[in-house]
Amino acid sequence: MHSYIEIHHLSPKPHYHRLDKLIIMIDEALFEQNVISKIDEDSYQIFRDNIIECMDIYYQLVGIDDEVIDLQGRIAPQGILPRFTKSLIGYFRRLEGEIPDNNEMKTLKYSGLNSIKIRYKYTDSVIKKIIKLGLRDSTIFDDPLKIFLKGGALHDLIGIQFVCSYPYEKEWIARSLYNFFEYEHRTDDHLIYGFYTVKKKSGYRGLHCDDTLFNPRFDHNFSKESSSISALSNSVFSAISADSNDNEILHILKDYFNIEIQIHTTFENLWATMEHTKSYNIQAKGRGRNSEITVQWKLLSDTMHNLEQQFEQLQIDTEQAQFKATHHKGYTFVNDMLRLMDRDAYEIYEESINKVYSLEDILKSHEISRHEYVEKLCCEAEYIYSFAQKQKNLSVKTIFLLHSSYIYYGLTTYHEYFNDRDIKQFVKKAQRHYQEIHNFLNDNDTIYKGNLLNVIATIRCLYLEHKHGLGLMISDDENYDKKENIFLRGLTLLNELDDDDLYHLKEDNASYLKIINSFDNMAREWELFDDGDTKNPQVREAIRKFRAYYVNISLELHFQMLLSRDKITNVGLVVKFYTALIWHGIIFPIDGLREIIKYSAYDRIERSDLFYYELSAYRFLMMCCCGDRGDFCLESDHRDIDPVRIRHLQNYHKENMIQHLYLIKRDESTPEFEKARLYFEKLTGNKFQIDHFSDHFSLGEI
Repeated sequence: MHSYIEIHHLSPKPHYHRLDKLIIMIDEALFEQNVISKIDEDSYQIFRDNIIECMDIYYQLVGIDDEVIDLQGRIAPQGILPRFTKSLIGYFRRLEGEIPDNNEMKTLKYSGLNSIKIRYKYTDSVIKKIIKLGLRDSTIFDDPLKIFLKGGALHDLIGIQFVCSYPYEKEWIARSLYNFFEYEHRTDDHLIYGFYTVKKKSGYRGLHCDDTLFNPRFDHNFSKESSSISALSNSVFSAISADSNDNEILHILKDYFNIEIQIHTTFENLWATMEHTKSYNIQAKGRGRNSEITVQWKLLSDTMHNLEQQFEQLQIDTEQAQFKATHHKGYTFVNDMLRLMDRDAYEIYEESINKVYSLEDILKSHEISRHEYVEKLCCEAEYIYSFAQKQKNLSVKTIFLLHSSYIYYGLTTYHEYFNDRDIKQFVKKAQRHYQEIHNFLNDNDTIYKGNLLNVIATIRCLYLEHKHGLGLMISDDENYDKKENIFLRGLTLLNELDDDDLYHLKEDNASYLKIINSFDNMAREWELFDDGDTKNPQVREAIRKFRAYYVNISLELHFQMLLSRDKITNVGLVVKFYTALIWHGIIFPIDGLREIIKYSAYDRIERSDLFYYELSAYRFLMMCCCGDRGDFCLESDHRDIDPVRIRHLQNYHKENMIQHLYLIKRDESTPEFEKARLYFEKLTGNKFQIDHFSDHFSLGEI
């Protein structure tokens, strides 16, 4: 098998014209755009002279002088634009070569980045673009230099393109580019971190962000005050000297030039390359425009887009083998207990489970109405409940009570079939049943594996409150004391489990992780408003024991072992668990991010889960600066982080949280949004506000 040692991409040498001969190109472009028919004859000559003046400034910015023109490509121009773009691409190369690896470049790679391209517009493109801009607004010629500088009309004079393999990776790259560029980190529902989707009639597609400035906030070299030199004056031409190094060039010129960012997939990049060929420009865009040719290009673009989607689906199907959707068969040790205690009862139990999942399948295939589905499930739940009451063996009775309750519990998960009012009724019904089991087990402490069964009942009861309400976050809730007592009882039971109980729990695939993660989430809810005085000290001590015993490096090892054996079949749980490990300082945020990005290829990740990753990363940085270790596991000698980076990263994660909060409000339940908002405001000290595009403009009277 052979591989290339080095790849060289061939590109034509640029051909430079003197300004007097450039007029021919300008006249040709004016003719192509039919300018003479759009303005009067006197204005036409003024317009033409303005274009020539603009190109004179462009030549100065590029450094196209007599020597460059005479040698025709044998030496490269050394003006401001080529030196700035060369320094930009050099910066990314240097970061990639750093040892140890630069975290910001690692994040870009984890996001799926394959390549980076950078360019400044060449002569012919600049001429065409300025003509279009001038026809739209002739006042831009009042200050020709400003056209090319920050905030000027030619916003895409410099372009940098990031290429990834699959469409889902584009949002991850957009997220991580905030580390390198300064741009409006918007939260409008149709934008991704300030990026917007471009779709042209020709078939071109891409994710764009305009008016950005290069500003790697994590880098000490760029943490200084911005240059005080006015970006609207001729000082740009003397801002750097011949011997300025790359860092100096970037630090000074970043304040002068906007950069247009483009994010493309491999297929979109191929199309963009094709679109810019001369034959296409003439036949589909230029003076030889042909509508039939344009339609053919568009059809080919759609075909390529469909092919890209098929490739992405193939990649998802290939990677998702271990995440096949399967029915949850309950806790393995519970099934085993029932099989050993009463074989006849076990057969009834199995038959009921199969009936419940058969009903679920026919509901999803629309072969049964929602009303009939609920009616049949409730009948089955009542039958199982009645059967449980007849059992003399209290352990068998408890298992059937748990199964009856779980039928109602399952109904609470079907938001796509039932409205919020219906779901609330299912939640209340399930909670009443679990509360009954909880009380029954408390009154009968001789039941075999009663503590384990009680943990299951407690965690499901509390999870319903956590998922469909504000859980333990609001202490003035009239039911707060009851919920807190159930939580305390559950924590106490978990802390008192013996080795045999833990063995059964850990052998039950991901059940152990789910229970630990759920109790940890609820502990965070409780801690959110713990001021140290008014909260129950018994709960505080129970949480401390729980964290000391369960939330440590051995938990991560158990998690990784299950992942490696394909024992976790829920991507949401994977993301939640990485978030918990980051929250407690067991792993670094970037290591969790790498895995979350990888698993985002397998299945859709809820926005709320991504929000809590950002929240955990933000807290991780807070704890690195905090003298009080608390429950933070990271050793002190690993916590010395550059304060410049900390400030940048905290702001970065805060902006990402705002982005996700907006989408949680739009796409998820009200309790989910309220909890996330409370977490954000409590941890960051900032009030959440939804910004809108219209807030930035005065639209006047309508």
